[in-house]
Amino acid sequence: MKTVFITGVSAGIGHALAELYLARGFQVCGVSRRVATDLADHPNMIFARCDLTRFDAITGVVDSLFARAGAASLEALFINAGSFGPTPKLATETSITEFHEVLNINVSAAKSVLDACLSRSARPQCVAFSASISAIRPRPGMLSYSVSKAALNALVKSYALENPDIFFAVLGLCIVDTELTRGAMRADDRFDDLVALRARATSIDGYLATPDERARDLAAVLDRRVELGLQSGQFKEIRELTAMLDRRSSAEKV
Repeated sequence: MKTVFITGVSAGIGHALAELYLARGFQVCGVSRRVATDLADHPNMIFARCDLTRFDAITGVVDSLFARAGAASLEALFINAGSFGPTPKLATETSITEFHEVLNINVSAAKSVLDACLSRSARPQCVAFSASISAIRPRPGMLSYSVSKAALNALVKSYALENPDIFFAVLGLCIVDTELTRGAMRADDRFDDLVALRARATSIDGYLATPDERARDLAAVLDRRVELGLQSGQFKEIRELTAMLDRRSSAEKV
């Protein structure tokens, strides 16, 4: 049975990915701080509750999950768990504690999970990261998040260069209806870009993707990454890739 590993399976995109791959007949190894209660009884769901910022515990959790799964190989690893941090603040208002908390979950935890999985003999064929255009085009009020996603891009690029046997997908997931996005949407009037983003998200049909929609997009992009010309370790926005798939699908029907 094919196996995938997903972080942050209790809610949002991680939960939607777990549901999608279970429906496809995969075995899903998942971790999150909260229990994914609606998935817990699925026979192909192997779950462990874990705070990913407890870096010293991650290797043991990963080893335990794979021992329970009996997985001989790992089809894909989805490093999805992340945080926006407190509501948008000016950089000077952001405490060093708040800054470190976001970097810990968005970057250090990602590295810890990645290292634990890459150190095993059954290494993943593909690793997908929930990235963000904020790494390249930061907005006021998003210091911690933007810095963490820029650091994530650099981290993944380094791993891709050093591990050419594994495909690293760095995908900007755009705006999705998750708790992380809702944090950014709580911007006050000092942050014009975020206020305008909130207006678009609440007034334009289809602008705000659901977690289920984005999970399907992620799976489709990974399934057709060679056809799309996706390069390992190179950041891409998922809407650009899904638009390419839509055009190809339309052309095939003509």
